[in-house]
Amino acid sequence: MERRNLQIFLLFMCTFIAFVVNNGALDANIMESRNLTTAREILEKNNWLEPTMNGELRLEKPPLPTWFSAVIMRFSGQDDLSLLRLPSAIAGMLLVFFLFKLTKELTEDHLLPFLVAGTATTSFYIFFLARDISWDIFCHSFMIGAIWLIIKGLKSVFSGWPEFLGAGTLMGLSFMSKGPVSFYALLLPFLIAQSLTFGWNEASNKKAALIGMVVLTLVISLWWPLTIWLSHPDYSSMIVQQESSAWINRSTRPFYHYWSFPIQSGIWAIFASIALFFPYARRRINRFGNYNFLAIWILSSLILLSLFPEKKERYLLPLLLPLAIITSFYVRYLIIAFKEGSFTKSDFNLLRLNVLLMTLISTAVPIAVFILLKGEKKPEIASLVLITILFWSLAIFIVSSLRQKNAFRLWSGMVAMVLSVCLIIMPLANKIAITNPSYRSYQELRHRADLKNAKFFFNGEIPGKFIEVIWNSGHEIKLWDPWNNTQLPARLPILFLSYEDPTTVLPADILSNYQIEVIGHFDSNPGKTGGNIVLSNYATIIR
Repeated sequence: MERRNLQIFLLFMCTFIAFVVNNGALDANIMESRNLTTAREILEKNNWLEPTMNGELRLEKPPLPTWFSAVIMRFSGQDDLSLLRLPSAIAGMLLVFFLFKLTKELTEDHLLPFLVAGTATTSFYIFFLARDISWDIFCHSFMIGAIWLIIKGLKSVFSGWPEFLGAGTLMGLSFMSKGPVSFYALLLPFLIAQSLTFGWNEASNKKAALIGMVVLTLVISLWWPLTIWLSHPDYSSMIVQQESSAWINRSTRPFYHYWSFPIQSGIWAIFASIALFFPYARRRINRFGNYNFLAIWILSSLILLSLFPEKKERYLLPLLLPLAIITSFYVRYLIIAFKEGSFTKSDFNLLRLNVLLMTLISTAVPIAVFILLKGEKKPEIASLVLITILFWSLAIFIVSSLRQKNAFRLWSGMVAMVLSVCLIIMPLANKIAITNPSYRSYQELRHRADLKNAKFFFNGEIPGKFIEVIWNSGHEIKLWDPWNNTQLPARLPILFLSYEDPTTVLPADILSNYQIEVIGHFDSNPGKTGGNIVLSNYATIIR
């Protein structure tokens, strides 16, 4: 097998383990519940253009990722999260592939594309979002592919039409995934770095192809928003105002909140921080590619993201992509420096620091599992032995990289650590996360045959976190306040959810004139009993 084919095969295996294996271990979170509830209602109502969430229009974001979820749900049903998360995993694989191809355009080194792809695969927030049914992994995956094709088109000795039309298609798909987010957070920083570092001389004879790219981008991007605007002008105006206000008033953090961003790369945080230290890293990285280009790309993205008051860690994903590139360039320097014996004392000390930290982490994993999982949650002895042998062997392997002064061995050990977590620790994640002794999932309601055609109601306003209950229960849930509206809200039977005991909530005439069956108390708080009262409710059937 040729070296390039071997690299692609290994990357496929790495991404499959990191993004697909055991990706159904954790329950759906609030963002996933929103997407999945919308996908379910698309199928129930056969309304693909105007999606709803709990019966209300859900038009805040373009629907492409939700369409992917709906297609998978049509064939797999609602119960297998590992299959429902498959589109995100595929988007993650595409992202890694595009980074691999992009790096080939940035350097002539044959190992660097493989290093970049492997580093990105195992960077914390990249593999986390590839296991999460969210919009971010889609829009940034398509956009990094567009950036690759733009660079490839600029370098082409021909007109560049195929590359630029491909870039326009991917940019349009990015917009259809999360609007202009990736244009601002990923494309614009790249354009700034390209302008300040290389300029646009190569584009002078490819203006027609670039115009074609822009036109195609606009056509793919705007057909759905324009359709919605024409059919719901007032609602669309309200959405624009709400979304604009959210960027300013919701989840606000100080300007410097993102400046510890290398931490979001997980195990690569030290290498990433070193690669960003200009006086030390620039001359070491420049032998493989243009350090200024990568540094300006990262800095531009950081500043642009910091300008908005609303800040969430997952918004850092576009910044982690050029960070994975510059980190891998530094690792490549270490590989060659130690192989040739040209390393400095600071190089050796930094290698030793990483080896020490990775060894401690790998050694601590089996101990942490043993401490966190006790009593009924305790895994079988064979599993504990396997975890101990694997991670302590990795610790020995990583220590040997220092003795042999082999940076590639360290890199391989770090990648193997993350993949081992996905293979062996991830199946235990729910046991570790759920410490609530009263935990009871609302999925039980989804599978009750006697509730298949029942309407679901909740005693109060429908709060945001409640979407997890709506998704898991398998039904739309509407407001019904039985004290202020004593009339039954729908034909019987109905399912009634309430924070309080239903015998204290339902009026006396309903209690006396109808059959009341309290199914029980449901609490899907993972941490502690009743931690969030929104997720803690009595379920009652009224017949």
